[in-house]
Amino acid sequence: MQTEKLMDNLKRKGFNPYFFEDKDSAVKFVLDLIPEKASVGFGGSMTVKELALDFALAKKGNTVYSYDTISPELKGRLHQLAGSSDWYISSTNALTEGGDFVNIDGTANRISALAYGVKNIIYVLGVNKISPDLECAIERVRNIACPLNARRLNKNTPCASTGECCYCDSDDCICNATLISHHPTRLQENVYAIIINENLGY
Repeated sequence: MQTEKLMDNLKRKGFNPYFFEDKDSAVKFVLDLIPEKASVGFGGSMTVKELALDFALAKKGNTVYSYDTISPELKGRLHQLAGSSDWYISSTNALTEGGDFVNIDGTANRISALAYGVKNIIYVLGVNKISPDLECAIERVRNIACPLNARRLNKNTPCASTGECCYCDSDDCICNATLISHHPTRLQENVYAIIINENLGY
């Protein structure tokens, strides 16, 4: 992977890319970037969980909507609140070297927030998520990220057992909707791509 080429491609497409050698530097950048009074939504990203960004922002004083920080009485509305926040932080299942983000969801709360409604988006990802092209990116999601997530979520899917996608029609399928983001959408004001030179998440 040529980092400079990837960054240039992301800039050309309208994203704001930043590259960090370690996760601590990336976390500091994100904490400085988000205003203190802003609300911040999260999906269920393992990368973001490794970085503990939701806890760090809550400690800073932000209103945070994540699985681990939201109050019990609001858990039923978590996806709605997160998807209407001032900022939304997510990883991505894959990022092509051409600058396209690929995400596949079961519930689609994450890809809904990433596509519409939230004006400020931050993608945070490790270099393990980078794929040469769209075909490889989708293959990566279906044969690496999704089987691991299916196992984590105790889903009764073929991939949870075999580690390989068979494009199943299982009731437990977590590959129900796919979003490929080529550019920020017209209602989005800022979309950041925070790339960390480490292997993070699935």
